[in-house]
Amino acid sequence: ISFRFDTICHFLSQTLPPELGELPLKYLGLAENAFSGFIPETLFNLTSVEYVFLSFQNGNRWNCTRSRGGIVDIYYSHGDQAQGANLGLQGKILGDKISNLSSLRTISITKNQFSGTISTDISSLKQLENMYAESNKIRSSIPTEIALMENIRVLDLSQNYLTGEIPQDVGNLKRLEYFALSGNGGLSGPLPSSLFELKSLQYIYVQENSLTGKIPSSIGMYQDLVGLNLGSNEFTGSLPNGLYNLTNLMFLYLHENSLGGSISDKIGQLTALTQLSLYGNPFTGTIPSSLGLCEELENLYLHETNLHGTVPEEVCALTMKSLVPQEYNALSADCYPDIETLVPFITCGCCDICCDHVTLECVTAVME
Repeated sequence: ISFRFDTICHFLSQTLPPELGELPLKYLGLAENAFSGFIPETLFNLTSVEYVFLSFQNGNRWNCTRSRGGIVDIYYSHGDQAQGANLGLQGKILGDKISNLSSLRTISITKNQFSGTISTDISSLKQLENMYAESNKIRSSIPTEIALMENIRVLDLSQNYLTGEIPQDVGNLKRLEYFALSGNGGLSGPLPSSLFELKSLQYIYVQENSLTGKIPSSIGMYQDLVGLNLGSNEFTGSLPNGLYNLTNLMFLYLHENSLGGSISDKIGQLTALTQLSLYGNPFTGTIPSSLGLCEELENLYLHETNLHGTVPEEVCALTMKSLVPQEYNALSADCYPDIETLVPFITCGCCDICCDHVTLECVTAVME
C-alpha cells in the first residue's frame, strides 16, 4: 500500500513533522505553504517516494481559488518580503542521504533556504527526471557524478552559490531538455561543448556567472534549441557560424560579455527569434539589414556596442509589426547625441530607447 500526501496551496506553517518519514509515500506534496525550520532526518526514510514538492515556502507563494472540486485557479504573489526572508525549509537535502531516495522522479525545492553541498551520491538518482532547486543557499561545485542521472530532463540549479567549472560530462545527459545554472556568479571556465551535442536540449540558461572562453563552435550541431541565455558572463571571441543554424531559436541573450567582430548577415536565418539581446559587447561593423527577416522580433537590444552607421530600414520596418507597438517591446541602439560631439554614434529614426555611447546612459526616445 502506498499513499499520496498532498497539502499544496493549503498555506500551512510550522515545521515538518518527523512522522512523515514513517509513511509509505510515493507522492509528497507540500509546496506553496509557509513551512520553516530543518527538514526531519526521517524524510530520507521515504525510500519509495517518487515525487517530492517542497517549493515556495519563503513567503513568495501561490494564492489559490478553490471550489468543491478542488483548486480551480492559482496566481502568484510576493507576499511580505521581510517576513519571507526568514521563511523556508532548511537542511542539506542534496547531501549524502539523498542516495536513500533512489526512486525519485521529480524533486522540487525552489525558493527555500536549503544549504550544504551537492553530494557525489546524487549519481544514485537513476530514475530522476526533474530537479527544480532554484533560489536556495547551496554552496558547492557541480560533481561530475551528476552526469550519471541518465533520465534527467530538467536540471535547474539557478540562483544558488555554485562554484567551479561545469563538468564536460554533462554531455552524457542524453535526455536533457532544460539546463539552468543562472545567477550563481561563481561558475567559471568554459561552457562545455558537449552541451550542444545533446539532441533533446531546448533551453540553456547560464547567465550571470563568470564563464569564459569562446562560444563553442558545436553550437549549431542540432537545431532544436529554443532558448539560449549566455548574458552577463565573460565570453570572448566572435559569434560562431553555427549559431546561425539555430532556426528554432526564439530567445537569444548574449548581452554584457566581451564578444566582438561583426554580426553576420546570416542572422536573418533566425526567423523564429522574438528576443535578441546583444548589448554591452564590443561588436563592430554595421547592423545587418537581414535582421528585417526576423519578423517575430519583439525586443532588439543593440546599445553599448561599437556598431555604427544607420539602423537599416528593414529593421525599422519591424517597428510597424512587432518591435514597438506593445507596452514592453523595445528597440535600442547608441543613438543619443554624444556628450562631447553632440553627434549620435549610430543613426536611428525608429528606436524607442537611445543610449549615449560614452556615458552609457539611456533615455526613452521621443517618437514623432
